[in-house]
Amino acid sequence: MAKISINLLPPEILAEQIKGSRFYKIQLIGITVILMMVFLLSLTVVLRILQNRSIVMAQVEMDAVLQQVSGLKSTEASLYILKNRLAVISKYLGVSSKQSSMYKLIDELIPSSAALNAVNVDKEGGVVLLLSVFDSDSLDTLITNLSQKESNEDKIDQVSIDSLNRGRDGIYRISLKIKSK
Repeated sequence: MAKISINLLPPEILAEQIKGSRFYKIQLIGITVILMMVFLLSLTVVLRILQNRSIVMAQVEMDAVLQQVSGLKSTEASLYILKNRLAVISKYLGVSSKQSSMYKLIDELIPSSAALNAVNVDKEGGVVLLLSVFDSDSLDTLITNLSQKESNEDKIDQVSIDSLNRGRDGIYRISLKIKSK
């Protein structure tokens, strides 16, 4: 069956209702747009607050790291100074000077029966010895050891006797100048 509709309302009221429904649709769309704008605005504000919080936390962490770095700068400077000092000390300990090598060589070459009274070693490795020797064999051994290249490890260039004395007690007192190579 076909539907029959009877409209008893006057056409002005019908036109007014159509206008009203259009107005309500426009109002609904406007309210929806306003609500969406408010939502987007509040979302933007919340994101801004979260970003500010993240930035503040990052700045706090950066300040803490900067304080640690500035605290470590003085430690680094101290370590650098200590490293340089250790390098200098190891340089002196590791490398024997000409003076110390000559002193060690003379100590090895002097026979046990000779008494060493004085030793002077200059910067170039030259040595002045004052010795007391109790017999002539020890004196001969001393001079031989100092003058032979095999026994003096080819470190001695020249041996000169400044003085040689024999006292009443039979002890030889000798002064030697030794020039290193």
